[in-house]
Amino acid sequence: MRFLEFKNSIYDFGVFSTNEIIKKFPKFDRRRLSEWQDKKLIVKIRNKWYCFPEYLNNDKFLWLIANKIHSPSYVSLETALSWYQIIPEGVFSSSSITTNRPRQYNTVYGSFYYNSIKPKLFFGYTLHEINSKTDTNQTNNQNLHQIRIAEMEKAILDYFYINTQYNTEKDILELRFNANVLHDELEKPKLYDYLEKFENKTWKEEYLHYLRLLNYDLLQGNSKVIFRWNKPK
Repeated sequence: MRFLEFKNSIYDFGVFSTNEIIKKFPKFDRRRLSEWQDKKLIVKIRNKWYCFPEYLNNDKFLWLIANKIHSPSYVSLETALSWYQIIPEGVFSSSSITTNRPRQYNTVYGSFYYNSIKPKLFFGYTLHEINSKTDTNQTNNQNLHQIRIAEMEKAILDYFYINTQYNTEKDILELRFNANVLHDELEKPKLYDYLEKFENKTWKEEYLHYLRLLNYDLLQGNSKVIFRWNKPK
């Protein structure tokens, strides 16, 4: 098979696996993949997963990689909090939530971390559309990919659910969450509704404690009421 034929057929997949190649071309000779890698025509992300090198110029394309190479999953935790500008640090790896076992993949293109939660807590993510083309002036529906990323409210809850080491007032107050973003963009009724889905009473009480501490910190810095703890009507 010639490379151009292969590329024209697979290009709009964004990230593609050997299984997807075989479905498209049942008689495909897998030795071609090694040859094309050597020529830098394709990039191997991890075992059985590939993409075309020009895609890697798009930072958000790494989130599509994160969604695909370990599924089901959605981007959350530090990566989502940074995207929503809740935490000030730039995040140079991708953190995700999965219902499968925890995993970590270290690649030359970044590290991908997957934290496990119960299936009943696998909710609260949205589909964010990205253009896989590096030239954003040349786009069509085939160039668009949807990535699963936690909503702001769920990203906060995921963060505390996974990071149980934040269990003192000092720990919480040192997180440096962006008070202005939380005040202007956080949907408090949705946060409360999502919190109710965590059926474990102990966990819910701990969440409320963590968030009250954050509220105290934000009040000290901005004199703004961020959270209301009466159940919304």
